[in-house]
Amino acid sequence: VIPAALYMYRNGSLCRPAKASSSTFGRYCEPMKSSDMLLKAAAGRNRLSVGRRAGMRQPLRIVCFITLALFSSRGDDAAEFPEEDGVLVLSEKNFEVAIKSNPFILVEFFAPWCGHCKQFAPEYAGAAKQLKQANPPIPLAKVDATAELKLAEEYGVRGYPTIRLFIDGRDQEYTGGRTEQSIVTWVLKKAGPPAMQLGEVGQAEAFEKENRLAVVGLFDQATARGAFEQAARQVEDVMFAYSTADDVVAKYGATPPSLKMFFPHDEQSAVFTGNMQSAEEIESFVKAYRHPIVTDFTGETAPELFGDGRPIVFLFRDKDEKGEAAEKAVRKAALAFERRVLVAVAGSSEPMDQRLMDYVSVTPEEMPTARLVTNPMGSMSKFRLVGEVTEDSITALVRDHEAGRLKPYLQSEPVPSNQPGPVHILVGSTFESVVKDPNKDVLVKFYAPWCGHCKKLEPVYTAVAKKLEGISSIVIAKIDATANDVEDVDIEGFPTLKFWRAENKEEPLDYDGDRDVDSFIAWLEEKATHPFSREQGNVEL
Repeated sequence: VIPAALYMYRNGSLCRPAKASSSTFGRYCEPMKSSDMLLKAAAGRNRLSVGRRAGMRQPLRIVCFITLALFSSRGDDAAEFPEEDGVLVLSEKNFEVAIKSNPFILVEFFAPWCGHCKQFAPEYAGAAKQLKQANPPIPLAKVDATAELKLAEEYGVRGYPTIRLFIDGRDQEYTGGRTEQSIVTWVLKKAGPPAMQLGEVGQAEAFEKENRLAVVGLFDQATARGAFEQAARQVEDVMFAYSTADDVVAKYGATPPSLKMFFPHDEQSAVFTGNMQSAEEIESFVKAYRHPIVTDFTGETAPELFGDGRPIVFLFRDKDEKGEAAEKAVRKAALAFERRVLVAVAGSSEPMDQRLMDYVSVTPEEMPTARLVTNPMGSMSKFRLVGEVTEDSITALVRDHEAGRLKPYLQSEPVPSNQPGPVHILVGSTFESVVKDPNKDVLVKFYAPWCGHCKKLEPVYTAVAKKLEGISSIVIAKIDATANDVEDVDIEGFPTLKFWRAENKEEPLDYDGDRDVDSFIAWLEEKATHPFSREQGNVEL
């Protein structure tokens, strides 16, 4: 899970992100309608969008749809399907057979031209090879959605890649990660019980060795495992196992009931000391130790960081003497936080780093510096470190935040000296006074200067403002959302259009009309608190 804004390319073509979810791979390709799929494929343009399918919970619109096909297939069934790199290749001719003949099937809808599908392919193929060794084997499959248009339309494919898992012919959203191991873990947990039983020491040793993140619960026959198994179902990327065998319990030197987690970072293992009958406590413990005390910020770790839920301290530093000293100080301070917060280190040279800097309002001139971020998937709050990065200053930043002594950092451009056109230019410091004016109905466009869709909308939006110039009760405004912060407004993509009615400034409406001048004005006529007629001002339709 990661804010889609971090993934918006600055080429003006990747501009309309969707709300992120765990099925978001953090990379997107052009969403498709079945009628124009081939044309778009030829163009190869990219943007963010959200796919919908009637009767289903709306997942994040991922624009490169991956359907991973989980097969508990028999040898004679598997022979019916061609393979590429261990992945079954499905088409309209054999798709239904594959779905009906396999209790589990996860199918990837991809586009051959999609760069993100190409990046994902080795991870997917690696997972397929691992799952062929499962007992029973679980093959993975894929569908070229640009060639199989009927299948793509039937399963609501609006982009590439996205994942759908079929269980007994019924499909559900894939919510795992995009690495080989995360796919394997997710599939195994869906295909089997939430926790596997370890009957002997050899099985326990193999379980630890084979799983990067592993949780072992130790029980006696009288202790219920309900809470343990409930937690196992909730944490999809960590493998759980349990044992009631005396020799396995003795191996861990534990007194049942108890729980131990193994991981490749920091302490390598941790013992749970909470309530073994509380699924929430077990889940919190596992999530706390799944990440290192200090994590490098990358495209791989970003979804995990933003989806965790804890506050995040980001250190931004260059790899120079000052940057190295700052990182050393942050790592020392992090040891005392007892995993109450996440700590991540980012640079400034990689595109992903630069997007994060924009997202949390950091300039290169400030580095090294730090931000503490809360609720990054919603109405994010940012807290700015004042002064140099030291162990004491980072400790004070976290301590003051936990004590409620910090005020969110809101960036703002300078107030414009004049308003050069019909669209009122807002900045962070003027937003409240203009938008929350109880005498005005105010439409605001939140945009990014590099966003191609914003640029396309600009002449239409300006024309709307020009036509409504003579109506004093309406303000048509815009704000650069990459350079100005506004509290309690959730911007999910660019452009975002919100309307604050004079009668209700606490619940803005999302503009949901077509993006032409006539539609804008008709929508405003319907929604505005203060009525206006088309004969007023410059309105001519």
